[in-house]
Amino acid sequence: MMDNLKMGGLIMKRSLKNLKGYTIEAIDGPKGKVKDFLFDEDLWVIRYVEVDFGNIWNDRRVLIPRDYLGIPDWDDKHFPVSLNRSQIEKCPRLDEKMTVSREYEMEMSRHYNLDYYWPSGYVAHAGAPMYYPGRPLNPPSRIFHEDQLDTSLRSFNEVRGYKIRATDGKLGQVEDFLIDDLDWQIVYLIIDTRKWMPWSRDVILSIDMLNSISYMDQEVTIDLESDQIREAPEYDPSNPFDMDYERALREYYQEILELK
Repeated sequence: MMDNLKMGGLIMKRSLKNLKGYTIEAIDGPKGKVKDFLFDEDLWVIRYVEVDFGNIWNDRRVLIPRDYLGIPDWDDKHFPVSLNRSQIEKCPRLDEKMTVSREYEMEMSRHYNLDYYWPSGYVAHAGAPMYYPGRPLNPPSRIFHEDQLDTSLRSFNEVRGYKIRATDGKLGQVEDFLIDDLDWQIVYLIIDTRKWMPWSRDVILSIDMLNSISYMDQEVTIDLESDQIREAPEYDPSNPFDMDYERALREYYQEILELK
């Protein structure tokens, strides 16, 4: 694959957008396809893969924790997990309009026999929901404030398409995330600037440049000026994501950080 960095034979960078649609390969056979990813906004790490193993008449969605994720087969587009089909089928069901709260995560952790990843002193509040993943593209008529959200989880499907707000105005929208597939850490953000400026392109931003995500405004705030985004390194998935390219990325953003 051309959009990855390989070190010692290990693929290091991967597009979340490209992973959607992969077949989940359980221990005893295929079971559904990848529909979405949930990531922790505080740590910028993938927590869960959303899997749909329903049919055209009735979808059936569940979450699989990253603890069970294997290394995808990039050629056959299969995603191995260390679970059997029955374990996936019996996971607490996630309906399209269902909220992902700490309460739901606790139920899921008990099903998978996993420790909680949040502080042990946390008490779930069922009255503080987080929409997932069917949050409408238009603002909901009933507004929930950001500080009412029960978790720091965010849906990749939801955030993709959010507008980018630079320090001096809007410029572009979220197109993709690149992850380190050894630890599922989100490391880069891909921004599509085509609707905002002529002769535009996709640019790649270090996750260090992000300030916040707002569901209310459907925006991602970037700690850069518009000109700095325009001049950011171009992202072309057909070109090798090699060490020289990543070194140039680090030098570009390190220089910006040193000027702040």
